[in-house]
Amino acid sequence: MGKIFKIYICKYIPPIIMRKHFSRKLITLAFLLFFFSCEGNNDPSEDHSSPSKNPQELISNAAEKQRIGAYDEAIAILHRVLELDPQFVLAYVQMGRVYSEADRRNEAIESFEKALGIEPKNLQARIGLGDIYSKMTRNDLAVAEFLKAESLQPDDKEILFKIALEYWYHQKLNETAEYYNKVLAIDPDHTQAHLNLISVYEKLQDWDKALKEIYISKQLGKKNNNAQTIAIAERKQLFIKGRMNMTDEEYKRKSQPPFE
Repeated sequence: MGKIFKIYICKYIPPIIMRKHFSRKLITLAFLLFFFSCEGNNDPSEDHSSPSKNPQELISNAAEKQRIGAYDEAIAILHRVLELDPQFVLAYVQMGRVYSEADRRNEAIESFEKALGIEPKNLQARIGLGDIYSKMTRNDLAVAEFLKAESLQPDDKEILFKIALEYWYHQKLNETAEYYNKVLAIDPDHTQAHLNLISVYEKLQDWDKALKEIYISKQLGKKNNNAQTIAIAERKQLFIKGRMNMTDEEYKRKSQPPFE
């Protein structure tokens, strides 16, 4: 009956000698006292409850919320960034991206415009604004924004491709061809630009150039083992051949290098 039980709670609890004359209430009280003592010894430096005040960290958190589709939470975090720094352009840009992905277009436009109001040469805000106008089929506004983006980064083939698409939607065919050819000056093997040019030249009834683009597209399809590219080019070839007024011999001469 004189056994001693050693109970270790947190860093140190002295042995409690269990004897018959100790009541259960006293033992319970002892445990509670030691338990609350341990709770009070927590290191305050380990308290993570206070929100971050680092704008870059908050923007990373917002991007993660956006990635999982928690758009409202992402926006709330970005508002916190702007409370810390109302001129933080990246917060407005990220907010525009979140609103755009959530299909809240007017709010996206407002966010990108606020970013550009602070930093008119912000490329990402300019492209983001152009993308929103393109989604809204406001191709006139979209191309205007992309042209401003081109002035900031002239040799960006993605921007040039966007401009070509907007001109195509407007059926400004010469401008469309011009910008697809700008893409190809940077990346001669840009398959989609070659395929799109086939349709542009077909609309312009410039059969020689259309056939040249068909040939290049088929060669790229073979080079990249891309059966879809070859199939698209061949369908376009049949369509154009049906619209051309050429003999088979003339057609063969026009559709094979050296192109006349």
